[in-house]
Amino acid sequence: MPGLTNTKESGLEALIVKWLVEQNGYEEGTNADYNKEYAIDETRLFRFL
Repeated sequence: MPGLTNTKESGLEALIVKWLVEQNGYEEGTNADYNKEYAIDETRLFRFL
């Protein structure tokens, strides 16, 4: 069925993220949590610490 399969790189990235979140307990971050100056996700860093 056309339109149901995303064969672009973004489709592969979405599948990888979905698998990591659902199967490995990863937490998907947001752009707002990312500090470009220090190149780190501050929200998850401080939660870890």
